[in-house]
Amino acid sequence: MKYILTPDEMRQADSLAINHYGVPSIVLMENAARSSSMYIQQIIEEEGLIEPEFTFFCGSGNNGGDGFALARHLCGLYNVKIYWIGDESKMSEETRINYLSAKNLGIPCIKLESEEDVEQLEIVSEIIVDALIGVGGSENIRGLALSILKKIYNSPALKIAIDSPTGLNTLTGKANEFCVQADYTITMFAYKLGLLINDGPEKSGEIYVAGLGVPNSIVEKFARTFAYEYEDLFKLIPERKRISSKFDYGRVLIIAGSERYPGAAALCANASIKSGAGLTILASTSFHPMLLPEVIRLPLIPTAGGTISEKSLSILEEEIEKADSIAIGPGVTDNPETISLIRQVIERYKDSKKIVVDADGLKAISFDSVLSKNIVITPHCGELSRIINIQRTEIENNAYFVAKEWASKLDCIVHLKYVPPITTDGESSYLCLAGNPGMASGGSGDVLTGIIATFVARGLEPLIATSLGAFVHALAGDFYVEQYGMETLTASALIDFLPEVLF
Repeated sequence: MKYILTPDEMRQADSLAINHYGVPSIVLMENAARSSSMYIQQIIEEEGLIEPEFTFFCGSGNNGGDGFALARHLCGLYNVKIYWIGDESKMSEETRINYLSAKNLGIPCIKLESEEDVEQLEIVSEIIVDALIGVGGSENIRGLALSILKKIYNSPALKIAIDSPTGLNTLTGKANEFCVQADYTITMFAYKLGLLINDGPEKSGEIYVAGLGVPNSIVEKFARTFAYEYEDLFKLIPERKRISSKFDYGRVLIIAGSERYPGAAALCANASIKSGAGLTILASTSFHPMLLPEVIRLPLIPTAGGTISEKSLSILEEEIEKADSIAIGPGVTDNPETISLIRQVIERYKDSKKIVVDADGLKAISFDSVLSKNIVITPHCGELSRIINIQRTEIENNAYFVAKEWASKLDCIVHLKYVPPITTDGESSYLCLAGNPGMASGGSGDVLTGIIATFVARGLEPLIATSLGAFVHALAGDFYVEQYGMETLTASALIDFLPEVLF
């Protein structure tokens, strides 16, 4: 599990380590430098560089202190030069100690005091290390720091950011135009939220997490945002028992499809049965010929347009009572009668059944809906825009925070299909860091709905089932791309690659 911190949560974790556990801040800085130096030597080897020269840019805050300490670790191995800005009198004790140590060891420490100093600066080294501002910074850079960023921006050198690229907001992920375009970011103690959302992934490059010599349990106390790693699948998906039957692995009811869109329902149902459901029942007015034979068909009464009629509610009631989870929406169209039926199902069963609502089914939900934590909604930004009556661009610019806010307001689980996808109940959130652009094709969301419905039916809490389902879905896409590339990836291929993920 990856633990992801906001800047405020990081400050709380630091404070606990220093003030409660008694680990001096200078020790944390030293451990950060030691861990970072090991990563840098690994990077040098991977990049095939031979005795590269380093140019460090340091501020006078603690991020600069990390830079001074790191330069000291590297100076016996490589040619190192430091440029710094700020005020020595305002340095923290640990930053000043490391600054003076670097000077005493003979590392050139050149203070940049004017725009002319920066203008005359020539960067000839192979590697730039950015330790100007760090986690406390934002996209609002001005003065000498901005001039330095412009100089770094045009340099062809390999760029390594310490904790965070300068010019990147580590809460929102929004970046200054001249934000350091890091090839690698070595961040301290835990991932920072802003490295992973909005502009963060593009600006941060490959991310390493440097240990500080204190237990990860400190991070775990404060983190409210997480991301799965592959091994988490086998810790969270319930193990199958030797003596068991299909009734032990979840009964999924899928209410989906129409005469026009039988494929969406088939993709959802096929994904459900292939991701481990004991029983999958597809209730629809039309059945696609590619529907797997293991899926049980439940014919419903059609409207004149071939969608699900409200008269089908009496047919559905018995199956709903028996179901461990319900998925509703793929391919149902926006027929008012069908949407009315979906609204009735949600309202009647929201407190007693776990329900995943997707695609056209989301039209049964509005900003004033009263839902429950049994309900999972899986909108993309356009669908969420319609539900909450906020411009799509505003959602895209603040996806993480909007998803959290509206999960609380609607009292449900929101899985927002964005990059990265966000799953949240309003308090805890999961980012899906797997996946690729090849998955942006028709039917991919229907597959996801089927996987989530199965994991819910298997007994996972809706927040975990949804976030884990998104991760499995994304891994299937990545496994496919490793073999065949992005251009040929289809929703059906995602289902075919589920066995590769869930072996």
